[in-house]
Amino acid sequence: MAAAVVLPLDKLKAIDVTAQADALMIAAGFGIDQVNVSGQHYTADSDVFDALDLPNVKTFAAFDSDAALKRIERVPWVETAQITRIYPGTLDVVIRERTPAFVWTRGETNYLVDATGRTLGPMPAASTWNLPRVVGAGADGEAILMLSALRQYPRLERQYAYGERVAERRWRVVLKNGTALDLAADREIEGFQEIANAREVQAALTGSPMIIDVRTPGRIAMRPATSTSGPTASLTGAGMTSVASARQ
Repeated sequence: MAAAVVLPLDKLKAIDVTAQADALMIAAGFGIDQVNVSGQHYTADSDVFDALDLPNVKTFAAFDSDAALKRIERVPWVETAQITRIYPGTLDVVIRERTPAFVWTRGETNYLVDATGRTLGPMPAASTWNLPRVVGAGADGEAILMLSALRQYPRLERQYAYGERVAERRWRVVLKNGTALDLAADREIEGFQEIANAREVQAALTGSPMIIDVRTPGRIAMRPATSTSGPTASLTGAGMTSVASARQ
Protein backbone atom coordinates (compact mmCIF):
# COMPACT_ATOMS: atom_id res chain seq x y z
CA MET A 1 0.00 0.00 0.00
CA ALA A 2 1.35 3.43 -0.95
CA ALA A 3 2.23 5.74 1.90
CA ALA A 4 0.25 8.96 2.22
CA VAL A 5 2.17 12.15 1.47
CA VAL A 6 1.40 15.14 3.64
CA LEU A 7 2.59 18.58 2.50
CA PRO A 8 2.94 21.54 4.83
CA LEU A 9 0.19 24.16 4.50
CA ASP A 10 2.56 26.78 3.15
CA LYS A 11 3.60 24.46 0.32
CA LEU A 12 -0.01 23.66 -0.50
CA LYS A 13 -0.76 27.38 -0.83
CA ALA A 14 2.16 27.72 -3.20
CA ILE A 15 0.60 25.32 -5.68
CA ASP A 16 -1.54 27.18 -8.24
CA VAL A 17 -4.15 24.52 -8.89
CA THR A 18 -6.05 26.66 -11.40
CA ALA A 19 -2.95 27.35 -13.44
CA GLN A 20 -2.09 23.66 -13.48
CA ALA A 21 -5.62 22.76 -14.55
CA ASP A 22 -5.47 25.34 -17.34
CA ALA A 23 -2.14 23.97 -18.47
CA LEU A 24 -3.55 20.47 -18.61
CA MET A 25 -6.64 21.63 -20.56
CA ILE A 26 -4.49 23.52 -23.02
CA ALA A 27 -2.21 20.51 -23.44
CA ALA A 28 -5.30 18.39 -24.11
CA GLY A 29 -6.40 20.75 -26.88
CA PHE A 30 -9.12 22.64 -25.01
CA GLY A 31 -7.34 25.98 -24.76
CA ILE A 32 -8.75 29.12 -26.45
CA ASP A 33 -6.10 30.23 -28.90
CA GLN A 34 -8.12 32.01 -31.60
CA VAL A 35 -11.13 34.35 -31.73
CA ASN A 36 -13.01 35.21 -34.93
CA VAL A 37 -15.23 38.31 -34.77
CA SER A 38 -17.58 39.20 -37.65
CA GLY A 39 -20.55 41.43 -38.35
CA GLN A 40 -19.08 44.48 -36.66
CA HIS A 41 -18.59 47.75 -38.50
CA TYR A 42 -18.68 50.38 -35.77
CA THR A 43 -18.01 48.14 -32.78
CA ALA A 44 -14.34 48.18 -31.80
CA ASP A 45 -12.67 44.76 -31.76
CA SER A 46 -10.98 45.73 -28.50
CA ASP A 47 -14.38 46.19 -26.81
CA VAL A 48 -15.39 42.66 -27.84
CA PHE A 49 -12.10 41.15 -26.65
CA ASP A 50 -12.39 43.00 -23.34
CA ALA A 51 -15.91 41.59 -22.89
CA LEU A 52 -14.64 38.06 -23.54
CA ASP A 53 -12.08 38.49 -20.72
CA LEU A 54 -9.71 36.00 -22.34
CA PRO A 55 -6.62 37.02 -20.32
CA ASN A 56 -8.41 35.55 -17.31
CA VAL A 57 -10.19 32.72 -19.13
CA LYS A 58 -7.84 30.56 -21.17
CA THR A 59 -9.84 27.36 -21.68
CA PHE A 60 -13.32 26.29 -22.75
CA ALA A 61 -13.85 24.70 -19.34
CA ALA A 62 -13.38 28.05 -17.60
CA PHE A 63 -15.22 30.12 -20.24
CA ASP A 64 -18.75 31.27 -19.27
CA SER A 65 -20.38 32.00 -22.62
CA ASP A 66 -23.60 33.38 -21.12
CA ALA A 67 -21.73 35.91 -19.00
CA ALA A 68 -19.50 36.87 -21.92
CA LEU A 69 -22.54 37.31 -24.16
CA LYS A 70 -24.16 39.69 -21.68
CA ARG A 71 -20.96 41.74 -21.49
CA ILE A 72 -20.70 41.95 -25.27
CA GLU A 73 -24.33 43.08 -25.58
CA ARG A 74 -23.59 45.92 -23.16
CA VAL A 75 -21.21 47.38 -25.74
CA PRO A 76 -23.13 50.42 -27.12
CA TRP A 77 -23.26 49.45 -30.79
CA VAL A 78 -24.13 45.78 -30.20
CA GLU A 79 -27.77 44.75 -30.49
CA THR A 80 -27.26 40.99 -30.32
CA ALA A 81 -24.31 38.63 -30.41
CA GLN A 82 -23.78 34.91 -30.88
CA ILE A 83 -20.82 32.94 -29.53
CA THR A 84 -19.96 29.54 -30.98
CA ARG A 85 -17.21 27.23 -29.69
CA ILE A 86 -15.29 25.63 -32.54
CA TYR A 87 -13.03 22.87 -31.28
CA PRO A 88 -10.20 22.48 -30.75
CA GLY A 89 -9.44 26.09 -29.80
CA THR A 90 -11.53 28.75 -31.58
CA LEU A 91 -14.31 31.08 -30.48
CA ASP A 92 -16.54 32.44 -33.25
CA VAL A 93 -18.34 35.70 -32.34
CA VAL A 94 -21.00 37.11 -34.66
CA ILE A 95 -22.17 40.67 -33.97
CA ARG A 96 -25.42 42.28 -35.05
CA GLU A 97 -25.18 46.03 -34.66
CA ARG A 98 -27.83 48.58 -33.81
CA THR A 99 -29.14 51.07 -36.38
CA PRO A 100 -28.95 54.81 -35.64
CA ALA A 101 -32.30 56.59 -35.79
CA PHE A 102 -31.25 60.19 -35.24
CA VAL A 103 -28.36 62.49 -34.38
CA TRP A 104 -28.32 64.08 -30.95
CA THR A 105 -26.23 67.23 -30.58
CA ARG A 106 -24.99 67.85 -27.05
CA GLY A 107 -22.56 70.71 -26.66
CA GLU A 108 -20.01 70.49 -29.46
CA THR A 109 -20.50 66.76 -30.09
CA ASN A 110 -22.92 64.91 -32.35
CA TYR A 111 -23.97 61.47 -31.12
CA LEU A 112 -25.71 58.68 -33.00
CA VAL A 113 -28.73 57.32 -31.10
CA ASP A 114 -30.93 54.34 -31.94
CA ALA A 115 -34.72 54.07 -31.74
CA THR A 116 -34.61 52.88 -28.13
CA GLY A 117 -32.78 56.02 -27.02
CA ARG A 118 -29.46 54.20 -26.62
CA THR A 119 -26.49 56.44 -27.39
CA LEU A 120 -24.20 54.51 -29.72
CA GLY A 121 -21.29 56.93 -29.72
CA PRO A 122 -19.99 60.10 -31.38
CA MET A 123 -20.85 60.43 -35.06
CA PRO A 124 -17.72 59.89 -37.18
CA ALA A 125 -16.51 63.01 -38.97
CA ALA A 126 -16.79 61.29 -42.35
CA SER A 127 -20.21 59.78 -41.59
CA THR A 128 -22.72 59.48 -44.43
CA TRP A 129 -25.71 59.01 -42.12
CA ASN A 130 -28.61 61.18 -43.32
CA LEU A 131 -30.62 61.34 -40.11
CA PRO A 132 -32.89 63.85 -38.37
CA ARG A 133 -31.17 65.97 -35.74
CA VAL A 134 -32.24 66.89 -32.22
CA VAL A 135 -30.59 69.07 -29.61
CA GLY A 136 -30.89 69.70 -25.89
CA ALA A 137 -30.76 67.81 -22.63
CA GLY A 138 -33.14 64.86 -22.57
CA ALA A 139 -33.69 64.92 -26.33
CA ASP A 140 -32.06 61.51 -26.78
CA GLY A 141 -34.67 59.70 -24.72
CA GLU A 142 -37.75 61.44 -26.15
CA ALA A 143 -36.92 62.15 -29.79
CA ILE A 144 -38.27 58.97 -31.33
CA LEU A 145 -41.84 59.75 -30.20
CA MET A 146 -41.70 63.24 -31.70
CA LEU A 147 -40.10 62.04 -34.93
CA SER A 148 -42.69 59.26 -35.28
CA ALA A 149 -45.46 61.82 -34.91
CA LEU A 150 -43.77 64.10 -37.47
CA ARG A 151 -43.57 61.25 -39.98
CA GLN A 152 -47.37 61.28 -40.24
CA TYR A 153 -47.20 64.74 -41.84
CA PRO A 154 -44.87 64.51 -44.86
CA ARG A 155 -45.01 68.21 -45.73
CA LEU A 156 -43.81 69.15 -42.26
CA GLU A 157 -41.24 66.36 -42.30
CA ARG A 158 -39.76 67.59 -45.58
CA GLN A 159 -39.18 71.03 -44.03
CA TYR A 160 -37.73 69.67 -40.77
CA ALA A 161 -34.31 71.06 -39.79
CA TYR A 162 -33.98 69.99 -36.15
CA GLY A 163 -35.90 69.55 -32.95
CA GLU A 164 -34.94 71.28 -29.71
CA ARG A 165 -35.91 69.82 -26.36
CA VAL A 166 -36.97 72.73 -24.16
CA ALA A 167 -36.55 72.39 -20.39
CA GLU A 168 -36.58 68.60 -20.85
CA ARG A 169 -40.37 68.62 -21.17
CA ARG A 170 -41.53 69.87 -24.59
CA TRP A 171 -40.38 70.29 -28.20
CA ARG A 172 -39.64 73.25 -30.42
CA VAL A 173 -39.32 72.07 -34.01
CA VAL A 174 -37.29 74.34 -36.28
CA LEU A 175 -37.93 74.20 -40.02
CA LYS A 176 -35.44 74.76 -42.84
CA ASN A 177 -36.63 78.33 -43.38
CA GLY A 178 -36.20 79.23 -39.71
CA THR A 179 -39.85 78.89 -38.72
CA ALA A 180 -40.25 77.37 -35.24
CA LEU A 181 -43.15 75.21 -34.13
CA ASP A 182 -43.71 75.38 -30.37
CA LEU A 183 -45.43 72.19 -29.25
CA ALA A 184 -47.02 71.50 -25.88
CA ALA A 185 -45.60 68.79 -23.64
CA ASP A 186 -46.87 65.33 -24.67
CA ARG A 187 -49.00 66.81 -27.49
CA GLU A 188 -46.72 66.35 -30.49
CA ILE A 189 -49.29 64.53 -32.66
CA GLU A 190 -52.04 67.02 -31.85
CA GLY A 191 -49.72 69.98 -32.47
CA PHE A 192 -48.55 68.73 -35.86
CA GLN A 193 -52.14 67.93 -36.83
CA GLU A 194 -53.34 71.43 -35.95
CA ILE A 195 -50.55 73.02 -38.00
CA ALA A 196 -51.04 70.69 -40.98
CA ASN A 197 -54.79 71.35 -41.08
CA ALA A 198 -54.64 75.14 -40.76
CA ARG A 199 -54.48 76.74 -44.21
CA GLU A 200 -53.65 80.12 -42.69
CA VAL A 201 -50.22 79.02 -41.53
CA GLN A 202 -49.03 77.01 -44.55
CA ALA A 203 -47.10 79.94 -46.04
CA ALA A 204 -45.01 80.12 -42.89
CA LEU A 205 -43.67 76.64 -43.52
CA THR A 206 -41.58 77.82 -46.48
CA GLY A 207 -41.81 81.62 -46.46
CA SER A 208 -40.51 84.22 -44.03
CA PRO A 209 -39.55 82.71 -40.66
CA MET A 210 -42.36 82.68 -38.11
CA ILE A 211 -42.92 81.33 -34.63
CA ILE A 212 -46.03 79.15 -34.58
CA ASP A 213 -47.32 78.33 -31.12
CA VAL A 214 -49.76 75.45 -30.65
CA ARG A 215 -49.21 74.91 -26.94
CA THR A 216 -52.82 75.89 -26.19
CA PRO A 217 -55.19 73.17 -27.47
CA GLY A 218 -57.49 74.39 -30.22
CA ARG A 219 -55.60 77.66 -30.76
CA ILE A 220 -52.73 78.60 -33.06
CA ALA A 221 -50.78 81.80 -32.51
CA MET A 222 -47.82 83.08 -34.48
CA ARG A 223 -45.50 86.04 -34.90
CA PRO A 224 -42.51 86.87 -37.07
CA ALA A 225 -39.20 85.47 -35.93
CA THR A 226 -37.11 88.64 -35.80
CA SER A 227 -33.34 88.73 -35.83
CA THR A 228 -33.27 89.67 -32.14
CA SER A 229 -35.70 86.97 -31.04
CA GLY A 230 -35.08 83.96 -33.23
CA PRO A 231 -36.71 80.54 -33.13
CA THR A 232 -35.10 79.59 -29.85
CA ALA A 233 -35.93 82.82 -28.00
CA SER A 234 -38.37 82.95 -25.10
CA LEU A 235 -41.96 83.70 -26.07
CA THR A 236 -42.75 85.35 -22.75
CA GLY A 237 -44.35 88.73 -23.40
CA ALA A 238 -43.86 88.36 -27.14
CA GLY A 239 -47.31 89.63 -28.03
CA MET A 240 -48.48 86.50 -29.75
CA THR A 241 -51.49 87.01 -32.02
CA SER A 242 -54.12 84.38 -32.60
CA VAL A 243 -54.40 83.86 -36.36
CA ALA A 244 -56.25 80.57 -36.68
CA SER A 245 -58.38 78.16 -34.75
CA ALA A 246 -57.15 74.60 -34.87
CA ARG A 247 -59.36 72.42 -37.04
CA GLN A 248 -60.25 69.08 -35.54
